[in-house]
Amino acid sequence: MANQAIDNALITEFSDIVQVKAQQTAARMRPYVRIKKMSGDIWAYDGLGDVEAAEIVGRNQPVTFQAIDHLRRKIARRRFAVTLPIDAADLRGSLLKNSEYADAVVNAINRKFDRICLDAMFADVLTGRDMGTTVTFASEGLTAVDATAGLTYAKLLEIKQNFIDNEVGNESPVRFVIGLSGKEHTKLMQEVQIISNDYVPEYVANKGVIEKAAGFDIVVFGASVNNPMLAVSGGERQCFALAAGPNSFGMVVGMSLDLKLDVSERKDLYETTQVQAIIEMGAVRTEGILAQKVRTTA
Repeated sequence: MANQAIDNALITEFSDIVQVKAQQTAARMRPYVRIKKMSGDIWAYDGLGDVEAAEIVGRNQPVTFQAIDHLRRKIARRRFAVTLPIDAADLRGSLLKNSEYADAVVNAINRKFDRICLDAMFADVLTGRDMGTTVTFASEGLTAVDATAGLTYAKLLEIKQNFIDNEVGNESPVRFVIGLSGKEHTKLMQEVQIISNDYVPEYVANKGVIEKAAGFDIVVFGASVNNPMLAVSGGERQCFALAAGPNSFGMVVGMSLDLKLDVSERKDLYETTQVQAIIEMGAVRTEGILAQKVRTTA
């Protein structure tokens, strides 16, 4: 009779593997952005525009100064946290460990890193000496590529042409990245110029995944998750193309606090451990011509 009083959760036989829900676990944008140390609540990222040389006509002419734009852009410091309580009774009743909970909170912070980058990709930017001037996506002349009929090899060439025509990467090596979902990836897998070994040395069709195409790194994000990274509005998905260094970065992330992970005992709660991850960061688009919005059909 005593055995019948045992909690059923404690006599359930568990497998030796803990199944973790399918999820994004890494900050996929991290290799493609410039990370700078940020101090203070507000931080400015400075840059310079271009300038033209003027012809001197005649002798002993007075000096004439040319104007050059100062591209100051505001990054606001934002703090993000994930905190989970762990009851010892849950650990005794399963194979879960503190480390599994720690992984879960770190995964959440990594996804937040990508989200602030994608949110800033086409957002309004505050600029000027006092950062009081608003520059919108449209007013900065960012390019929006219409790929609603399908993201094809021809569309990749159009995106690359836009970068070339704006002098992005024409003289010094620049890394480019395209962010898309499974639907766009499937469409590219049907493009002969991308998957055939007549055009590329890798057997992409056999691998079943495209890592590079037309000079772009391919980064994919889930479209069927609860909170997709790539925004969808009016039946269109907002994919992107970005100049990603090493000499031109279209996105900069300011960090005032690197990821801090803490696992500590809660004395105010019975047999409870707290797992917490905190990070402070912000992001801003550095220059309009370094980012392109790629509109596809969701």
